[in-house]
Amino acid sequence: MINTKRSSSLHSSPKLYPLNQSPLFKLKSKKKLLEVIGLSKAQADKLMLDSAYKEFENDSGRKIQEPIAQLKAVHRKIGALLSRIELPPYLHSGRKKHSTLTNAESHKQATELLKLDIHKFFPSTKAAKVYKAFAEKFEMSPDVAYIMTNIVTFAGKVPTGSPISMAMAFWANKDMFDELSKLAASNTLVFTVYVDDVAFSGAKIPKGLAAQAKKCIRYHGLTSKDKKERFYASSEGKLLTGIVIQDGELKVRWAHNDSIGKEFATLAEAKDNATKIIHLEKLAGKLHAAGQVDFRHKDRARFITQQLKATKKSV
Repeated sequence: MINTKRSSSLHSSPKLYPLNQSPLFKLKSKKKLLEVIGLSKAQADKLMLDSAYKEFENDSGRKIQEPIAQLKAVHRKIGALLSRIELPPYLHSGRKKHSTLTNAESHKQATELLKLDIHKFFPSTKAAKVYKAFAEKFEMSPDVAYIMTNIVTFAGKVPTGSPISMAMAFWANKDMFDELSKLAASNTLVFTVYVDDVAFSGAKIPKGLAAQAKKCIRYHGLTSKDKKERFYASSEGKLLTGIVIQDGELKVRWAHNDSIGKEFATLAEAKDNATKIIHLEKLAGKLHAAGQVDFRHKDRARFITQQLKATKKSV
């Protein structure tokens, strides 16, 4: 299914500034850090423990580590500060006005495209990397970087269910992404990152580029998932972050169109309003997502949304 909604973003201000202008930059005092994140020392000590997370499996069997309410509020506060820092143009996740759609749009003119997927990106990003980012990139003192690292990680790694999981995984791996970006530029290629998906495109993907990119990823302690690696030749439609790129246009993938058709068929068989509401909601969501790529779906999405409102009123 296409997911074109804007990726999780915590921008609370339109103003962006360089990293060295952030309140998180060059924090040398634990007292000042606690003021910035709004905690007392006792609260911080408690929230630095793994017990400040709830761990569970979602419907697909993936382990999720979700911070408890108080820690989640702190993560949102840190995330709001991180989100005001200027980011490289290749990043399309975790920031305002960027999405799977803008990620695919960057590669619209691609003749050839190579995509790689970083294996278990969040759990493979260890606390040591997060600490290094705070100590070296943010130039925090060792004691401040230690507290920050323990506040934002779970069991020595980036948690999967925090509002700042994407941001922390990015900053901890920024050196790697910057190197991949330079590799792309040296070969006159477009490069983008969407969470754990990296893509290179251009007139020609040079032989050996995939090996160079994977070597870079391994050097930084991560691996790419072989079964998700894909090279698209000039004659092929190219599937990237759920969107098909073909002949310079973005298209809704066939599987998504098929699921819309099946949802219409299921809706037609619904015998009561409660069941209709369930399928109208699903259909509205799918049509809205498709409408971000193909405007022809927008009218259908509006019509289904009107039907959904009318059906809810009649219940």
